[in-house]
Amino acid sequence: MINLSKIKEVAFGLLKNTEGYKARYFLNKITPDEPRIKVLRGFRGVGKTTALLQLMNEKAIYFSMDHPAVTEHSLYEVSEAFVKSGYTLLLIDEVHYYKEWKRDTKAIYDEFSNVSIVLSGSAPLALEPERRYELLEANPLSLREFAYLSGREIPSNESWRTQDETIRFLAKENWLYEAYNVYMNGGAFPAYFSYKEKILPAIYNSIRKSIREDAVFFARVDGEMVSGMERLLVFLASASLGEFSINSLSSTLGLTKHKTYEIVGLMESMKILRLIRPAGQGAKMVRGDPKLMFSHPLLRKAICHTLGVEANLGALREELAVFSLLNRGWSVRTIKGRKHNPDYIIEKGKEKIVIEIGGPSKSRKQLRGIAGQTMVLDDKQLICLAFF
Repeated sequence: MINLSKIKEVAFGLLKNTEGYKARYFLNKITPDEPRIKVLRGFRGVGKTTALLQLMNEKAIYFSMDHPAVTEHSLYEVSEAFVKSGYTLLLIDEVHYYKEWKRDTKAIYDEFSNVSIVLSGSAPLALEPERRYELLEANPLSLREFAYLSGREIPSNESWRTQDETIRFLAKENWLYEAYNVYMNGGAFPAYFSYKEKILPAIYNSIRKSIREDAVFFARVDGEMVSGMERLLVFLASASLGEFSINSLSSTLGLTKHKTYEIVGLMESMKILRLIRPAGQGAKMVRGDPKLMFSHPLLRKAICHTLGVEANLGALREELAVFSLLNRGWSVRTIKGRKHNPDYIIEKGKEKIVIEIGGPSKSRKQLRGIAGQTMVLDDKQLICLAFF
């Protein structure tokens, strides 16, 4: 017999630990509308479990598929028991620990038309898109969301678009300089509010766990590939950003091209790395090699912290810019085919901008001769760009 009282007791105990935490922005996307199955996917430590717990109410119940009170039963059995006792929203965590989660959630979806389900897990690899559910990405915080969770609520804006608008905004909100410093040293991960100065080692441990546990279990990778992934992280973290060449990288890692492609793809799926591909062909913009970077600069910082080396400042800037632009709805591509290439071409709707990312000494040299809208994104603009 299923001990629902025990499962509820565990849920309310966990909920108590979230008191005082504000809700992540992505929770606004979780509604009872079709599709009634929502899958919350993201890297470890971005606040998925806390988010599920914050959705609990008199009709919504949380349970985790790795808890002993649950593991002796099927997901279907536990879900059915809660539905029959009056719950209409099931918040199911660590769903990847249960092999038949797709089959069982489909059965609940089909049998109970008034029931909605939110699924999550710490292994993004296990949660692939499917027709019958909506996939919601739980990303690291933006600078604005970090400020909100810290107690300051200010609307998003487009002040990053020009230097004058940036200066005016930062002059009005000069507390953002300190907030940005904290953000870039750990605050981009919600776990910062619990770990504080220990957040970088915690992020590093999450990276290792993703590789040594998730990749091995879900992708069935071998020891050679695990070792290759760890060498790849060390190589990337201690270098500046450059074009991704499969030939040189496979040689550096001592792996075949096929395995190198495979581990890069896996680490993209695990939300550790990001591959930015080249813009389309053209007289001045022809296809070339993509750029391989971390999905958020704090992942680079966490690895560098463990290695005892300084993270490359230019790489951190670019990774934050790409993270922010993508989350603002821009597409981002690299540019190839010129002697001195700008960093990226970004597009949103009918707007297209060629951008160069850099510090105070960066000039517009790389942008000479390029038709259309161009921009050099300086450090102050980067702060505003991250404030979405």
